[in-house]
Amino acid sequence: MRSVFTSEFWRRFLFDVGESVLRSIFEIAFIIVLFLIARVVIFRLIDRAMAVAERREEDGSRPSSAARIRTLGGLLKSVSAYVIGFVAFVMIIRAFGVNPWALLTPAAVIGLAVGFGAQKLVKDVITGFFILLENQYMVGEYVTIGTVTGIIEGIEMRTTRIRDDIGRLVIIANGDISQVTNHSRGAIVVTIDVAVDAGSDVDTVCRILRETGTQMAEERADVLEPFTCEGVAAMDNTKITLKLTGKVQPGARQDVEMSLRRRVRDALMRNEIEIA
Repeated sequence: MRSVFTSEFWRRFLFDVGESVLRSIFEIAFIIVLFLIARVVIFRLIDRAMAVAERREEDGSRPSSAARIRTLGGLLKSVSAYVIGFVAFVMIIRAFGVNPWALLTPAAVIGLAVGFGAQKLVKDVITGFFILLENQYMVGEYVTIGTVTGIIEGIEMRTTRIRDDIGRLVIIANGDISQVTNHSRGAIVVTIDVAVDAGSDVDTVCRILRETGTQMAEERADVLEPFTCEGVAAMDNTKITLKLTGKVQPGARQDVEMSLRRRVRDALMRNEIEIA
């Protein structure tokens, strides 16, 4: 057994330690470089796929696929960063001479304890995956979630971001989403009631309403079906209420309603029909 008090022992010890430390440093640096390169490559591939999808959407081909790729883009980046980060962490532990598999048992116990305390977080993540898997809504679609109506700006692993009609950004935990109304998966039916004086001629009013609805459909691309007069919806001693119905593109309902009411008012006034 060598004596620890000799200079030869300490020179040999420092040489072995220094060699081991330098080797570990180089291995860790190499792992970090690989992690950064893998992250950049994966992110660029995702960005390229999203760019191709956007070009296809501009060309009018496979728009639903393009929207789905945009929706999944941010989530794919997040998940891939977590995965390659975990792999890099395990490799760095091995570079220090520690067996990472020996840490699995205590890590499982800790994970179980954390899981009980973070059930809401787990629910949010799982619900987010099911939202994407079932294609309930995508980025850019106009939806109603609970009491919030607006355009989806982002779907994350735990939350959904929605911009409402007055510009507020509402962030909803995925686990709290129980009912979704997607207004972007088909034409929206718009109905307005027009009340005129009880002495007005119903046929004349209906003709004016039909002409106004047809003219509006010809001038606006967001009106998918011309507005037609459905007939008398209600009446009393002072007024007659007629119903005007048409179909518009998702997200255009409010603007179309306001424009249609103005056009109807102007048309009735030109024909000297009193509005009740």
